[in-house]
Amino acid sequence: MMTLILIVIVIATIAYFVLVNKNENQTPSLPNRNEIRSPTIDESQLNDDLSSAVGIDYRNLRHCLAVKDFESANKETKSLFEKISSIDLKLMDPDPQKRKIPRIPCTDICTIDRLWVKYSEGRFGFSVQFMIWSDIYLRLYNEKKEFNRREKIESSDDELNFSAQLDSMRKFYDIIGWEKDSRLIYQESAPEGHLPHIFWHSHPFHYFTMVNVFERLMSCRK
Repeated sequence: MMTLILIVIVIATIAYFVLVNKNENQTPSLPNRNEIRSPTIDESQLNDDLSSAVGIDYRNLRHCLAVKDFESANKETKSLFEKISSIDLKLMDPDPQKRKIPRIPCTDICTIDRLWVKYSEGRFGFSVQFMIWSDIYLRLYNEKKEFNRREKIESSDDELNFSAQLDSMRKFYDIIGWEKDSRLIYQESAPEGHLPHIFWHSHPFHYFTMVNVFERLMSCRK
């Protein structure tokens, strides 16, 4: 009887270790970081107008946007914008006359905006930012104009325009998520108009340059 009990114990012990080893062998291993790849797309299936008046290749920007890599797309947009405008975004002159950038080719600024709008499904792009900004600006402009009329305050249209633009800056930044010291959000969940962000929004003269870009884009689309 004792012998039989010992045999049963031995068999049970062997079976236990066999089962443990089997389970350990079936435990999935963590993926190797080097094997992780970003999403891929068949770019031959993408049908986009990548026109450029100055020989710029927009395929990398399109790729970044198509795979939803908005951080890389934002960096690429900064680089492309400097190429098409001949402006160093880090060294912009505060002189209003030097901030104007009428030389941006219509073809190129429209291509950049079109790609952002398409691959963000209408959430991002210069034209999206313009619509948000213009609603704020026009409301403030009309309020100031009505106040001056009612209170018999004389002011030129240029003065009204400058005042309305300056006051709309902070409201615009708050709505699209560019609050002071806040980090950019490179996700589709970011506020509408949050990207692209190519101007340093802490400086007013960068803001006015951005407004000039909006106006240039709108004139190109007429």
